[in-house]
Order: sequence, then C-alpha cells, then structure tokens
Amino acid sequence: MDPQARASQKLEWHQLWIDIGAKDRKEAEKKVALGDPVTFPDGFEVLSGSCVIGRGFDDKAGSFTASEVLRLLKGRKIEASVYSVSTVQEELGLRGGKTSAYGIDPDIGIAIDVTFASDHPDTDKKQLGEITLGKGPVIARGPNINPKVFSRLVKTAESGKIPFQVEPAPRATGTDANVIQLTRSGVAAGLLSIPNRYMHTPVEMVHLSDLENAAKLLADYIESLKPGEDLIPF
Repeated sequence: MDPQARASQKLEWHQLWIDIGAKDRKEAEKKVALGDPVTFPDGFEVLSGSCVIGRGFDDKAGSFTASEVLRLLKGRKIEASVYSVSTVQEELGLRGGKTSAYGIDPDIGIAIDVTFASDHPDTDKKQLGEITLGKGPVIARGPNINPKVFSRLVKTAESGKIPFQVEPAPRATGTDANVIQLTRSGVAAGLLSIPNRYMHTPVEMVHLSDLENAAKLLADYIESLKPGEDLIPF
C-alpha cells in the first residue's frame, strides 16, 4: 500500500506495532517486556542499533548531510567550486530548489533527500523496492538522473568501500533533482537519499550510519571531480 494512503487509514489493534529499532526479538526483549507502557516521544530519540527518530527528518537529514560534506571537505584538495543549499518549499512545488539552481547555475547538481524504507511490516516492496535502514545511502537511477553522475557515484562508493543501495526512478522524482535537471539549459543532476521509515509522521526513523556514509560518499565524489568533466551522457 502507498505509505501516504496508509496514513489516512483506520487501523485495528492487531495491525499496530511499535518500532524500537531492534533487529530481532532477542534484541527487543533486552529493551522491553510484555505489558510495558508506551507513549509518543516529543523530540529526538536514539533507539537500538544506531537508529534515531524525530520530527522532520524529511529533510533535516538532507541538510545535515550537506553540512557534514562541507566539514569533510575541509583540508582536502578539491578542484570544484562547491555550493551547499538548504532549500525551502520543496513539498509545495520544489520552489527553493528551482530558484537556488537558477542562481548558482551549476554544472552538476545533487539533491540530498530521504526515500521510503521498505524494511518494516506490511510495506509493499513491489512499489518501493528493497530499501533498508543501515545498508547505506540510496543512489537514484532513471531519466531524472544524469547517467555519468550516477556511474561516478557508484564507482566512488565501490572504490571507498562505502555501502550503498540503488533505487530505480522511472519518471521525474519528487525531489529537487527534478527542477535542478531542468534549470536554465540543463544541469547534470543526481539524487542521493537517506532510507527513512514512517516518513511524514512525528516519528520518522533513520540510521546514523546511512547519514555518515552519505556524507562520505559525496565528499569523495566531489574530491574526484576534475575541470572540464564531460557530462554528456552518450
């Protein structure tokens, strides 16, 4: 079922579960016991296995990753100008991404967002694919994505032994990559996403290692760029 449609559906008690970040029953029983009371959290919480929950990880996770990339680039020798933008009104029509890309006029533009994780009960993997928390950032591939940007991201991850996942995107993505690609005379666009459970709820969940690996991958990718890169796909 579409996660957005599920959010508006009434669920019965037997359809509910509580995710505490445990990988299996044995780990869960170390944290809780049958009959323990529960309540909604009101802020950022660290759970088992480096999972964290909180409000607005869509797209605080992206803004954090972009900032972390700049920190990792400090002291490295890079041959590209790097712009980091935390955009606004993405949910209202990709507005901040459109104006930012127009103003900067980049050769390459990589959107950093979240994507639906499918590693929890009742998720339709036919719609979402196999996206798992803790297995690395997700590199999108499809018509919204420049093939050479995609290939370089994959090659960079493999060279650095950085775990990653691939997400097919058969049409325009609902991310800033969409408008980045179409800015001015066209931009070589890429999309790197953080797996996210329970998107658009007060308890969105991401894995800290995915954030760390996303930042490392992008920093290494930027360091690999040379002047005059040929970005024409074929």
